Amino acid sequence: MRRHRLTLSLALAAGLALPGAARAGQSAIPAAFADPGLGGRVMAMGGAGVAADGRATDLAWNPAGLTALAGTSLWAMQGDQFGLVPSTVLGGARPWGEGRGVAAALLSGGDALLRENTLLVALGQSLGPLALGATLRLRHASFGPESGGDGVDGSAYGAGLDLGVVIRQGPYRYGLVLDEALSDLRWSSSGLGDYHEGVPPTLRAGLGLDAAPFSLAVDLELALESERAHKAALGLEWRVHPVLALRGGMSQRLDTEELRFLTLGAGLGKDLEGGRRLQLDSAYSFHDLGGSLRVEVSLGL
Repeated sequence: MRRHRLTLSLALAAGLALPGAARAGQSAIPAAFADPGLGGRVMAMGGAGVAADGRATDLAWNPAGLTALAGTSLWAMQGDQFGLVPSTVLGGARPWGEGRGVAAALLSGGDALLRENTLLVALGQSLGPLALGATLRLRHASFGPESGGDGVDGSAYGAGLDLGVVIRQGPYRYGLVLDEALSDLRWSSSGLGDYHEGVPPTLRAGLGLDAAPFSLAVDLELALESERAHKAALGLEWRVHPVLALRGGMSQRLDTEELRFLTLGAGLGKDLEGGRRLQLDSAYSFHDLGGSLRVEVSLGL
């Protein structure tokens, strides 16, 4: 397992040092800050989260959804991408006046070879049935061989901006998000010196439908660069009981039938004294590269 993690981390670090991608902007595939998938509920539903519905994790999927927050919440998530890349997230969200919500989260992922940290700060504002939102991502990364070994090392810092819209009409929600509408990373590498490289933008559209006890979510991700592929995601939630919800979904690249993720998960909730609620959400993704597990704990205050 350690050998696999070493190989993956070195491959990512090598990607950061490619002069074509870093200097000429020839590559549209980001070598760093790949999205690990935040939120146990959304990831259990195939990663279909653009039609956001008022949860703290909306800051990562569509910040316009923060306008529907029911109250203050704190959450934490532990993930493990393909059993190779661990990640930890701590966050919180709260309503802020009429038709407005704010959220923040700190994401840390990787290992000693490649460590990435991102601070997300989001704001959503409602304008009648239309809601707008923005998420600012402040980033820092460091990479290099362990124990002072030979190889390329360095660090990076920068920022990105996501913009989102949600329209609510009865049981339907329609969402649109432009990820990385603005993005810039400043890398300092022992191999190439200083250079800039941003994270490529992505346009995502989504539909959500609530028909108790079921919720349906459908997303379409449109890659804005020719080297990347369009994707689709589908998720379903069945609220079996006020305490239990079962979820499933899938994510599929549209240029091939092979790169497909199937997901399953569950949510357990318990109402506490004082109107608080403790929630445990889990998600497991099945893929040929290996499974990915995410576990999220949240407390509604």
